[in-house]
Amino acid sequence: MSLALLTLLIAGAWSGCKATVGAEVLSSAEPGHVFMIRKGEGAVVVKHFNTAAAQKIRLSGFGGLSRGQLQATLRHIDGDIVLDLGSGQTLRIAGVGEEVISSIQIELDRSGLAQTFVDDFDELSLDLDGDHVGGRRGTWRTNFGYGGPLSVHSRTLVNNVELEVYVDRLFAGTGNSSLNLDPFRIVNGKLEIVADKLPEEVRPFVWMRSYSSGLLTTKASFSQTYGLFEIRARMPAGKGLWPAFWLLPVNGDWPPEIDVLEILGDKPDKLYCSWHSNVGGQHSADTQTIDVPDTSAGFHTFSLEWTKDVVNWYFDEIQVASHPTPQDFHQPMYMLVNLAVGGHWPGDPDSSTRFPATYSIDWIRAYTRQNLQ
Repeated sequence: MSLALLTLLIAGAWSGCKATVGAEVLSSAEPGHVFMIRKGEGAVVVKHFNTAAAQKIRLSGFGGLSRGQLQATLRHIDGDIVLDLGSGQTLRIAGVGEEVISSIQIELDRSGLAQTFVDDFDELSLDLDGDHVGGRRGTWRTNFGYGGPLSVHSRTLVNNVELEVYVDRLFAGTGNSSLNLDPFRIVNGKLEIVADKLPEEVRPFVWMRSYSSGLLTTKASFSQTYGLFEIRARMPAGKGLWPAFWLLPVNGDWPPEIDVLEILGDKPDKLYCSWHSNVGGQHSADTQTIDVPDTSAGFHTFSLEWTKDVVNWYFDEIQVASHPTPQDFHQPMYMLVNLAVGGHWPGDPDSSTRFPATYSIDWIRAYTRQNLQ
């Protein structure tokens, strides 16, 4: 037992701070130090916490706790901040103000998860129009299904003024035979979605789009209400590139929509976490912008846990955004992954954008959390 803890147990206090008797005391002057607080460890007191030295407090094993819920429990006691972590567990941070909340990291809690979907992309299971031999259907559809597979609205988002057409190896566009455009590759156990410039002679058959790219959805194969949805991937870099991983409702309504990740290729160190709702017949939405390491330089894990009460976003296991669950989110949703090119938000590619551009995906998984929805 440390001398500081022994002193606290005997006296129930130290100079300038009346702490909880019996609490574990943590202290470090090391820059960048991460104080680990685990569920079930009882009351904890952190002394000499230094935000200027990039210190962090990480909460581990606390289920779907969000930073907003944590903020709501905040109390000021004798110049300290006290937080209720639930189940009688408290965290006291000595001599700090409410800004300390921004230095608290909530780790994704993987306890109680039951896997409901996994694709490690050792091969690609496609469900292509015109390729249902013997009734066989694969996991991933390659179009939105809006207006049928021969509609432009099924192969690009016209309202976004995007420049790509989503293709597959059987796609004929408005012609009579395959255009031999395949944006999907499996390379060393990873899926690559490739965007490329279209030859001029092909453009008349694809509604004069300028680029080919890929979209995959589980609309016909997998959906669920609530749970953990995640992808491990490396993003493409370049102006006008717009990779995403998102959820839409099975019933075809829009909104709602949950965007697990969106990245703009000219800002690969910005993660955009978004939601769209239509509660009361009024479209509402919000996007939180998160500073992250360069997502085009290596693989990262992007996760979203959606419960009946809250939606939490995670980057490499650490919560980065949160929002209360809107009322129209209580319904089954399916997954989509795509690489868009151009549009109102990312803008068009420029001379610095290199093609072909690749969105590389290691795996996609989904889970339910037992006894916690």
